Amino acid sequence: MPRTIVPGFMVVLTGTLLCAEAPRAVVTFECVGLYWRAEGGSDEDTCSVRYRRAGSDDWRQAMPLWFDSRTMSPVGYSGRGETESRPWEHGGEYRGSIVHLEAGTRYEAALRLSSGPRIVIAFQTWSEDFPVARRVEVSDSTQTLVIREGGDKDGYVVYGPPAGRDAATIDVANEHPHCVEVRASYVIIRGLTLKGAQQHGIRLMSGCHDIVIEQCDISGWGRVLEDGWGRNLDSAVYSNANDLERVIIQRNRIHHPRGDSNNWREERPGPGKREPFHPEGPQAVYFSNSAGNHVIRYNSVYSDEDHQYNDIFGAGSNFSVRGFPNCDSDIYGNYLSHCWDDTIESEGANRNVRIWGNYSTDCYIAIASAGTSVGPLYVWRNVSGRMRVAAGDWGGGFFKTSDIMGGGRIYVFHNTVLQPPVEAADRRVNGGARVGIGWGGPVVNTISRNNIWNAREAPFWDKKADPSNDYDYDLYRGALPRGRTHQANGIAGEPTYDPANGDGAFALAKGSPGYDAGLRIPNFNDNFTGAAPDMGAHEAGNAPMQFGIDAYRKQRD
Repeated sequence: MPRTIVPGFMVVLTGTLLCAEAPRAVVTFECVGLYWRAEGGSDEDTCSVRYRRAGSDDWRQAMPLWFDSRTMSPVGYSGRGETESRPWEHGGEYRGSIVHLEAGTRYEAALRLSSGPRIVIAFQTWSEDFPVARRVEVSDSTQTLVIREGGDKDGYVVYGPPAGRDAATIDVANEHPHCVEVRASYVIIRGLTLKGAQQHGIRLMSGCHDIVIEQCDISGWGRVLEDGWGRNLDSAVYSNANDLERVIIQRNRIHHPRGDSNNWREERPGPGKREPFHPEGPQAVYFSNSAGNHVIRYNSVYSDEDHQYNDIFGAGSNFSVRGFPNCDSDIYGNYLSHCWDDTIESEGANRNVRIWGNYSTDCYIAIASAGTSVGPLYVWRNVSGRMRVAAGDWGGGFFKTSDIMGGGRIYVFHNTVLQPPVEAADRRVNGGARVGIGWGGPVVNTISRNNIWNAREAPFWDKKADPSNDYDYDLYRGALPRGRTHQANGIAGEPTYDPANGDGAFALAKGSPGYDAGLRIPNFNDNFTGAAPDMGAHEAGNAPMQFGIDAYRKQRD
């Protein structure tokens, strides 16, 4: 896997410009985060972006980089809720992402200020073909697998089942804290069935980086406490190491933890707890204040009514410049269900964090950002189904906010809130989200475009009516926020979907509100058909969306 900037990257400067720092690129499989601290940069001096495959003449447009003009540290910089009078280390910087790139491919990006100067930076996305130095056969066992030997950038060490077998099982039967402990780097864990860990299915220790966890089945982990509930934050994959970076979690089946989380109607008091009704219990992935640059994709995470998650993907510190997943990370293509709080808790820095193409259901919140201290955060083409506060009590929001730190930029594009029917005995007819954006706390510096906010109560809860927010070109139901003119090009109404698409398809029917009525957003809806992009997650005429362990597998094999 390439490092942050591939060997041999180049910067070509044209025009007259002094750079406070050289521009840099941080890559994943399908995206790149771009950073440029240009002398004299400002909000008025826009930084446009074009990109191309290396050697091609086909330059494509991407979104402009966002300029962070903040000069002082926001509240909560240290993660302890403190206000620090010191320069904001991320201020004076252009930041943003190019998305939907191809893995293992060399690109060039041209950054140009509206004042004239231009820089070209070259980079290469991660390859999906990992170099392998050697393989270690893992047999069925009741003991913890402790991985102490890894490889290097030229060759990973693969831990998997013996040749000729699809899987090997490690079942520690509640006798050991972990099924697997990783104490090395450049490691691939592949094809293991992990059961019965006392605490965490896989624990990643301090000093680890460049870890791949793929095609595993993890279940039955976690402690049950004296109150009958599961121990908070016991996870299928866990790390509290702040130096952890470049972890890939892909095509795993994560399901049925040993314990259960309380919901928002079930009181769970304890010493020092400010919120006795806040869910606590097991999680699927927990990385606390890591160094970032992770990819979590194409996983199926689910359970049942008696073994619910707290959050599914997440950690802390939420109000800090780290949090989860921190920076330069992608979360996409996952199927996520059965949690009483957030399916994706992306809270903290959110510096060039990208979340797209996920399906969330039977949860309280689909995607949470409380807050985004650095930014930008990109949230696009996600779909939410049934949203629940408690058993039989349908509610919750699609996108949670609570910005108390000064407002990193957030882009919310082409998401779809569904309103699936629920059982006739329930007191509400539909079980989808009550609110599109703003469940939780203040919304700041958020741009909403081309979404279907078919929410039961309102498209937005903008409690502060912050002037930095901008909502337009959405299909929405309910009243708009006060204080500013929003949705000048939006449509008030309800969507109708094309039944010919079948299950797993969310394309609008021809003639539906929102059909061919969206805004062109370079790099985010280049594949639209018709007169204009459709609103919502699924463009009419495109193949059905896919989620979970088998998503888009045929196209990639």
